[in-house]
Amino acid sequence: SSFDAQRQARLLKHPSKDIRKLAAEAFTATATSTRQKVIEAFTPALSLLGDAEKGKSTFGIACAACHQLDAIGKAVGPDLRSVSSHPAEKLLISILDPSADIQPGFMAYFCERRGGEQLYGVIAGETGSSITLKLADGSTQVLLRDDIKSLQSSNVSLMPEGLEATLGPQDLANLIAYLRLPK
Repeated sequence: SSFDAQRQARLLKHPSKDIRKLAAEAFTATATSTRQKVIEAFTPALSLLGDAEKGKSTFGIACAACHQLDAIGKAVGPDLRSVSSHPAEKLLISILDPSADIQPGFMAYFCERRGGEQLYGVIAGETGSSITLKLADGSTQVLLRDDIKSLQSSNVSLMPEGLEATLGPQDLANLIAYLRLPK
């Protein structure tokens, strides 16, 4: 329980089979719960009246580490100004099952450098000789291709699963109300 959702997701999708196995054993509840069951459990949030001001606070706690909106947070994930017109159900699914619809440019990659350092992020740019990796903390690292031992897609979004562990249905209703405010 001391690992946040992002760290759990990183370990559960790690390139090393041994690490994935250990993570699955350690995070049994997260690893065995299916996203569909989580979505079903939180669907009642769609019938609750959301408070956008409280949703802004929830955004600051649950989303601002990777998303920026109204000058709050870090611009790691997609720009959320465009989601205000999305149906509430689509937002609920995107929040609870972030890998169901990965926007271009937000697929997570594991990168191992020749010196053994491991990085996890999205490819923010490429040239013939380098790759710019944007890490989950918002920082970027330019990596020379010659310095990369391996670069492997995790086939998941950089946004971790498991945010429901910190949100109740009313929190989710509030967050959706905030996201749907015209920007």
